Amino acid sequence: MKNFLAKGLAKDARIKIMGRAAHGEDGIDFFWTASGFEANANGSELWAQINSDYDKFEVWISVWLNGMQSARLMLNKGQNNICLFRNMPSASIKNVRVYKETQAMGDDAKHRFLLKSLSTDGDLLPVTPQPLKIEFIGDSITSGEGTAGAKGETDWASIFFGGTKTWAFKIAQKLGADFNVISQSGWGVVCGYDSNFDHALPKYYQEVCSVANRFGGEKEWDFSNFEPDMVIVNLGTNDQNPCQSRPDIAERFEPAVISFLKKIRAKNSKAKIVWCYGMIGHVLEKQIKRAVEEYKKQSGDKDVQFVLLPQIDMNKTAALSHPSEAQQEEAARFLLKRLPILP
Repeated sequence: MKNFLAKGLAKDARIKIMGRAAHGEDGIDFFWTASGFEANANGSELWAQINSDYDKFEVWISVWLNGMQSARLMLNKGQNNICLFRNMPSASIKNVRVYKETQAMGDDAKHRFLLKSLSTDGDLLPVTPQPLKIEFIGDSITSGEGTAGAKGETDWASIFFGGTKTWAFKIAQKLGADFNVISQSGWGVVCGYDSNFDHALPKYYQEVCSVANRFGGEKEWDFSNFEPDMVIVNLGTNDQNPCQSRPDIAERFEPAVISFLKKIRAKNSKAKIVWCYGMIGHVLEKQIKRAVEEYKKQSGDKDVQFVLLPQIDMNKTAALSHPSEAQQEEAARFLLKRLPILP
């Protein structure tokens, strides 16, 4: 078996890093929803050594072989030797993708997904980047909270996150795009659902994943590592109740949307920007529309648009009263028809 250390593959075409990651002597750390790695390999088997840890919120991953999900599992504490495929024809090239199903867990200082190495009796082969790149920014809807659980489940637990069941993942699949996801349950533009101003995603946009603030996540993100053709934001749902109950938060909302659009544009000069909103409530529709138009007026930036998503049927949700996979699929199909045409 040939062993390939992850730290040696970090800048190698034989592995594709999906999502923002931190590269260190120990390997490659992944943080965000649907982050992970992709590899092409011949040989009859391929294994991954992944180290993990947690206090409360364990890491769940899924394995995809040749475009189909072949496994979903929880990472144990310590070293995990995971078979990605075996007993397959040696000469054929197999495509493997491993995705983190859970979001970054800022409240669990031990929560970790570290790729140490890949081992095969064949060879790793180059992975071709896709011509289209998309960055998705959102909250629990984009993190896939609840999609992996049955309706009626109310426990906030890692097992119910399904990062590969979301509208964002489905859009990327349908378009054949490479993508990054940056999302946090309960977070918003100005504040979280709990009116906590630290739970505003724009504050953390410029770092790898300072939501986690460990294992290299606190470092500045090099935006040249991933230059998206499109940035799709789905934020505002968690700002709804605070804006309705506190005038001081409501006054800050539209300026915060404008400020975030400016930050996104400053870091992604060539990307088309789409701000969507509305799967769970349309309370802030007018405010977001006004903010988008005001940003366009101030900046002269024409590559920005707002899309109002249809309200989901709350009687058909999955766990934690969040959109089911079917509802995520409907949102993806709706949005696909309204995305700007890319070259």
